[in-house]
Amino acid sequence: MTPLKTEELEILSRPEWKSLSYASTSRPADEVEVRVLRTIEELNELREVWNSWCDDPNADLAYYLATASCRTDFVRPHVIVVFRDGQPDCMLVGKLEFRRLPFKIGYATVFASKVKRFFFLQGGFLGKLSRENCRLVARELKQCLERREAEMAEFIRLNKDSELSEALESEFGSLQRGHFTPIHEHRWVELPETFEGFLHGLSRKSRHELRRHEKKLSKEFGDRAHIHCYRHADEVEELAEVVEKVSAKTYQRALNVGFKPDVEVLESLRVAACTGGLRGCVLYLDEKPSAFFIGKQYKETFHGTYMGYDPEFSKYSPGMIVLMHSIEECFDPKMKATQFDLGWGDRQYKRAVCNQTRQDGPKYLYAPSLTGLKLNLFRSLTHAIDGGVRTLVEKSGFLQQMKKSWQRTRRKKSEFRVG
Repeated sequence: MTPLKTEELEILSRPEWKSLSYASTSRPADEVEVRVLRTIEELNELREVWNSWCDDPNADLAYYLATASCRTDFVRPHVIVVFRDGQPDCMLVGKLEFRRLPFKIGYATVFASKVKRFFFLQGGFLGKLSRENCRLVARELKQCLERREAEMAEFIRLNKDSELSEALESEFGSLQRGHFTPIHEHRWVELPETFEGFLHGLSRKSRHELRRHEKKLSKEFGDRAHIHCYRHADEVEELAEVVEKVSAKTYQRALNVGFKPDVEVLESLRVAACTGGLRGCVLYLDEKPSAFFIGKQYKETFHGTYMGYDPEFSKYSPGMIVLMHSIEECFDPKMKATQFDLGWGDRQYKRAVCNQTRQDGPKYLYAPSLTGLKLNLFRSLTHAIDGGVRTLVEKSGFLQQMKKSWQRTRRKKSEFRVG
């Protein structure tokens, strides 16, 4: 777990490492080749096929390059590509990082360690995702770890029933695989032709609650309630400034998660805006920002990324109102989407609006070394403890009680300031 040495960086920059490849033994060498791209120049050569294959803004090439330039922990690309008859057939998009890796129980960091790791992006397995391609990619990744190019590999979100997940499980032994990793519900909406059709698909209770809060908000604020949508690159700074005023008051911020206007987040919003995909909706009450929902439309899918509301206005359910506005926008012919993806998490509002779900989770793989073994032991142990604690907390209802208590405290402080 020591920092990258000068000689290590020199080795990685040598020509023989820049496009290391091998031929599959299952086919003639001139038909199948697996290559690892380790330079930005090599990535640009695949720009056209990358953009045609990609369906997730988190794996978009423009976003990849933008974040690579602003992240201090970025070392180089690590993109595994399978070529067939000289043409790219699939790719796994990742990068080599040298970063401080936290080991957490709940939201508390127990300790952290400097680690060289391969980090594979959400939605970054592109092209033909066949069983054979998955096997070839998994084998190459294993060889990269065996060569000690990194101490571990992390997939941030991987469908546990996917061909790639099965190939990784088969290729890596028990000592090289992480254990007790959390599994999350990934929820999204398959949108019908009209917004009225979407509303009709909600439960009667959900429709009733939505109408009740809309009427309450309209009755008490009237024209003093409005939603403003930020979509352009020159609005990113203002959007971040406005949203931060709300985000700083949320329970997510109290847990050190949620929206934070750091360099990478701002760059992500700018990239989305430049491609016409930024959707930042803010609800204003008496010209005061009270709730926000930020997402990115990428091709035909809207990806929700950040949501929050000021607890002072919780009785109006402002988060749900601004979420519904964002969904309604997806039916605008100029911004038509067929899916509305709310990502990880089994929150009540997601269960209320989503009609599709699957189980995703991170996957951790480790180099066959003492350092890799230690990392696996520590992370698996913290995951086991974290999972047990979360189960107890969920059964007791303590987390929900703590959230409500925190929101009451925030409202009282707000009332005190007004008085």
